[in-house]
Amino acid sequence: MKFIVTILISFFLLINPSVAQHKQSEDHAHKNIEAKSPFPSVDIKITKDTSSGYNIQLITKNFKFTPEKVNTPPVMGEGHAHIYINGKKTRLYSEWFHIDDEKLTQPINQIRVTLNANDHSEYTVNSRPIEAIGAIKNEGGANWYNNNKK
Repeated sequence: MKFIVTILISFFLLINPSVAQHKQSEDHAHKNIEAKSPFPSVDIKITKDTSSGYNIQLITKNFKFTPEKVNTPPVMGEGHAHIYINGKKTRLYSEWFHIDDEKLTQPINQIRVTLNANDHSEYTVNSRPIEAIGAIKNEGGANWYNNNKK
């Protein structure tokens, strides 16, 4: 049965390749661009907002945010960032981002930030993404953060 489902999916993609291409164009994570020295870097600082949620600050080096150049060819050391909250991606065009409490749905909420070129390619060094990882933990209705990188 599993074999038949695989064949049907493969056949569907063969007769309708635009579906596979469209998905690929929406999901830019399949592209990488190897960074050159001086290498860009990113770290995150997570601070509890006095009103609600959390404020995320991206601390970058050798990187320039260029939102006006999104979807253009890559220029080394410039672009934007992608923030993933529990795997769900949002683009960042500056160093600040606010997360509402409602988006923190897991007991431990993973925050991952990548640096991306103008064409959405992830910057890498030695084939590893330039990223920062942190977590915000929900504990009995109270949130706290842990900014340890993997």
